Amino acid sequence: MTKNARPDRTTMEGMIWNANHVLDQALAPDTPGIPRGLVQNCKGIILISVVEAGFMFSGNVGTGVVIAHKTDGTWSPPSAIGLAGIGFGFMIGAEIKDIVIIVMENTTLDTLSVDNQVKVGGQISATMGPVGREVEMAKNLTSIGVSDTYTYTFARGIFGGISLESALLKVRNRENGYFYGRTVSPHEILNENSVECPPGKGVDEIHHKLDLLAKGKVMVPTPEYLQKKESMREEADAAGVAARGYQTDVVEIKAEEEVKKEIDDGQGTLC
Repeated sequence: MTKNARPDRTTMEGMIWNANHVLDQALAPDTPGIPRGLVQNCKGIILISVVEAGFMFSGNVGTGVVIAHKTDGTWSPPSAIGLAGIGFGFMIGAEIKDIVIIVMENTTLDTLSVDNQVKVGGQISATMGPVGREVEMAKNLTSIGVSDTYTYTFARGIFGGISLESALLKVRNRENGYFYGRTVSPHEILNENSVECPPGKGVDEIHHKLDLLAKGKVMVPTPEYLQKKESMREEADAAGVAARGYQTDVVEIKAEEEVKKEIDDGQGTLC
């Protein structure tokens, strides 16, 4: 794998690397930015990556983490989630898309805390979020309406759109257990103070970047940070290789073949 390529994102190590990568894009000085008021007042943040064409998770088309925003302003450890319910036809010719979902109410987090699944467009909205780090939220909410979640997507480092209607967010308990070294529930991770993150895995960096978002700041990666990011990428790839022995929700398949099945069954069209 070439330097700066994305690592295996089927394990928590890979999902944490990608969460950091998503936040790097959100904090880049040349992007409009996410309103700091949303981040300051949110109940949690979901960071997901839709996988590239050519392979797919069995039942999932993306992976990521959900992080709760505590009442004292700090952030919880990450809990692993998968994104399901988007057709294979969506993937052909598509770029990797990184998704940030700002959760403004407790219902979504409560659902993901009890090993349940959340339907986008059903149980939670898929409203595209406003842009601009200094946007006044009172004025903004009046113009676009109040939403329980706001979604931002990045492709090649720029804001874009993606349809998540009818997609499902669901917990990946096994990945949580392997990462934290014991059986641990999403509720413990997101709502209690009983779970400690393994040191040096990139979680502290995620928390720091979320604090920067909440302050409306930007971040320019230093050479030292980029070197550490590359080291984390290599660790994530190694974790992905090791995980092949236990993962049951990851199957490498041909997206093109699945699209043809959808078309033959009348379920989709090839774009």
